Amino acid sequence: MGALGTITLATVETGLDEAEVARARAALIGAADRYLALRDSEGYAIPYGAGDYTWGSSGDILNRAMILAVAHDLTGEARYREAVVDATDYLLGRNVLDQSFVSGWGARPMQHPHHRFWAPSLGDYPAPPAGALSGGPNARSMADPVAQAMRGTCAPQACWADDVESYALNEVAVNWNAPLVWVAAWLDQ
Repeated sequence: MGALGTITLATVETGLDEAEVARARAALIGAADRYLALRDSEGYAIPYGAGDYTWGSSGDILNRAMILAVAHDLTGEARYREAVVDATDYLLGRNVLDQSFVSGWGARPMQHPHHRFWAPSLGDYPAPPAGALSGGPNARSMADPVAQAMRGTCAPQACWADDVESYALNEVAVNWNAPLVWVAAWLDQ
C-alpha cells in the first residue's frame, strides 16, 4: 500500500512542498530503475527474479509495471514504457509456458481458474469472463494438491497449472486484477 501513497504524493497536488514531491518522485524512479535492472537480467524481460515466483506472482509483476508506468509519466523515458509492455506481454503468453494468465486474451488463455463462480470444469458453472487474471506461477507456496504434485519438478516460472483445483497457482483475486485494469488502461491511453 505504501507505493500507492507514494504515487499519489508524486503525481497529485497535495499541498506538499516541492522537496517532498521530488523525494516521492525520486523514490518511484529509483524503484523503477531497480525493476529495469532486474528485467534486463531476465530471459523473458520481466521485472521479476527467478526466486520471486510466489503466490500471486502475476499481481506482483503488474504492481511493478504500475511503478514503471508512473516512472514513464514522470520522466518521459521510453525504457520505462517498454518495460510495462514487456510485463504485459509476459502475462499474455510471452513466457516459458506459452500461456496467457488472463482469461479470454492471448493465443492460449487461462480457462479453468480457481474461483467460486467460474468453474465450468466442475459442472454447470459459467466460464470466466475475459480479463480474469490467474495468480500465476508459484514455486514457493505449493499449498494445494495440484501444486504439491509439481513440487520439485518445475522451474519457478513453469510452476503453474490451468486447473480449477489449484488455488495456489490459478486463483483469481481482486488485488491481482486491479493492477491489470490499471496497467491495461494506462497502455490504452
